[in-house]
Amino acid sequence: MREIDSKFPFKMYSLSGNGALVFPRVSETQMEIVEVTAGNVKIQIGTECIDASVGDFLYVPHGLVYRADATDGYASIRGMIFDASIIEANMVSYETEILYMFYVQSENKIKIFKEGHPIHSILSRCMSDSYEEYLAKDVCYKLPIRANIYLSMTALLRNYCTVKNESERIVYHNVLRLRPVINYISEHFSEKIYVEKLADIIMVSPDYFTKMFKDSIGKTPVDYINGLRVNRSMKLLIETDKSIADISEDIGFCNANYFHKIFKQYMEVSPLAYRKSAK
Repeated sequence: MREIDSKFPFKMYSLSGNGALVFPRVSETQMEIVEVTAGNVKIQIGTECIDASVGDFLYVPHGLVYRADATDGYASIRGMIFDASIIEANMVSYETEILYMFYVQSENKIKIFKEGHPIHSILSRCMSDSYEEYLAKDVCYKLPIRANIYLSMTALLRNYCTVKNESERIVYHNVLRLRPVINYISEHFSEKIYVEKLADIIMVSPDYFTKMFKDSIGKTPVDYINGLRVNRSMKLLIETDKSIADISEDIGFCNANYFHKIFKQYMEVSPLAYRKSAK
């Protein structure tokens, strides 16, 4: 993997082998598009685990833990990593709500793009063209790579954010309406959070809020909060040597035993076992 200069925050890689292809990592600013180029791979994005095979594409949002493991012998993947600033710098003011919608939806509704999906051919062409440009490094090779990033992200944005019917229009409206709630949870996830407080933020009843949140985000408020906490805990398990008890306190669980229970519910392994596998 080679990192390009800060004026063009972009990386491209190709990895192959048995077992772990990508050990768990997380970036707060970088997005990633991943293609499986051989074999079968289990990909973890946040608390979601997806089985992918050759030809499949996945989008990895920034802020979520990402790992990839070959599951049936030899496998290979390649990826494009680019800083969110590449996209955000080129969004006009009214498009920022679309970008926010994309961030929320892509973080909570992980998708796999298989051959035959409407945007698969775009992602495939952009990945192949970019990789060829990256290897050749001909004059001005960064320009077509940047163009391919824009084309790929346009396809992803439209896939996640295009409103085709009344039901999708309501979801779009409600995700935007929930923005102060999502921001509050992000800022206060390490504290006790009550549904009643969240409902008060947008001035609706707790029952109506819970239904609206589930219909719009795809998770109940409790599932969303616990998923956020587990993802943050994975980051701490990977990047620090903090004790399980300290991590439990840092992310807002009442005690280490409850943290252990919730973590295992989401990840199917204990926090300690996850730390060992990650390192």
